[in-house]
Amino acid sequence: MRLSIDHVTGFRYASPVRASYNEARMTPISTPSQVVWTSRLTITPPAWRTSYTDYWGTPVTCFEVHEPHDRLEIESRALVETRPVHDDWDVERRVPADDLGWADLHGTAVLDELSEYLLTTERTAPHEELAELAAGLTDRPPRLAALDVCALVHDRMAYEVGATGVTSTAAEAWVGGRGVCQDFSHVTCGALRWLGIPARYVSGYLHPSGPDAVRGDTVEGESHSWVEFWCGSWQTYDPTAMRLVDESYVRIGHGRDYSDVSPLRGTYAGGDSKMFVKVTITALS
Repeated sequence: MRLSIDHVTGFRYASPVRASYNEARMTPISTPSQVVWTSRLTITPPAWRTSYTDYWGTPVTCFEVHEPHDRLEIESRALVETRPVHDDWDVERRVPADDLGWADLHGTAVLDELSEYLLTTERTAPHEELAELAAGLTDRPPRLAALDVCALVHDRMAYEVGATGVTSTAAEAWVGGRGVCQDFSHVTCGALRWLGIPARYVSGYLHPSGPDAVRGDTVEGESHSWVEFWCGSWQTYDPTAMRLVDESYVRIGHGRDYSDVSPLRGTYAGGDSKMFVKVTITALS
C-alpha cells in the first residue's frame, strides 16, 4: 500500500508561555517492510531545531521556541509504501525449523544481546495473575507461547478509549480489563519478558480499514502500537487486533515501552496546557 499520513499534534496554553523545549518522534523509518518516499516535519511557531537518531534507532527532532506563544503545533507529513505480508504462521501455528527453543532463548548469547528487551519496566511489569497464566504456556515452542500470550491479553481486555491514562501501568490495565493499544502492548511485553522472550514496544500508525482501504479516500487514522518478540528473528504482532502486522501499519520506532517512543514530549515555562492530536491517512494505491 502507498499511504499518505498527516499527523498534527501540539498544545494550547491557557496563557502565553515564554519558552518550550521538546522532542518529536513522528517520522516514519524505512525498513525491509516499508519505504519512506517523503517526510516533512513543520513546527509552528518557527523553532530552532536539530535531528538525531536515538539509542533505539528512532529519528528524533529536538526543537526550542524562545518567544511567547499560546499554541504549539507540530505537523508530520509522510508518504510511505508498505509491503504486503504473505505469511499465515499464526493461523497454521507453524514453527520454522530455525526458530530458537527455550534453552537457546535463555542462553547467554540472547541474554547478552537482548537484555534490554528482557527487563520489565514500571510500565510493563505483569500482574501476578497474568504471570501465572503465561507460565503455563511454556509447554509449547516460544513462538507459539508468544502468540498465546497475545491471545490471553486480547481475550481478557476490552478496547476502551479513556479507561486508562498515558501513565497507566500494565498491571493496572490488566486488573481493569480495558485500555487502548498502548495498554495492550505494555501488558503483552511484560508477560513475554516474564517468560524470557525478548519483546519490544513498537509505535506507529494504522489505517483503520486495513489492506482493503478505499483508494483515494482520506480517513481518520490513529497513532498505534504493537509488539515484536524474538524467537530467533523478530516477529511483529498486534495484540489489540489479534493479528499479524500487515501493510496497513506504518512504523515509527521501538523501545522498551511507550516512554521510549512517545510522539511528543517536553517542558515549557508557563501555565496550564491542553494537548490536541489528529491523524488522517489516505491510501493512494
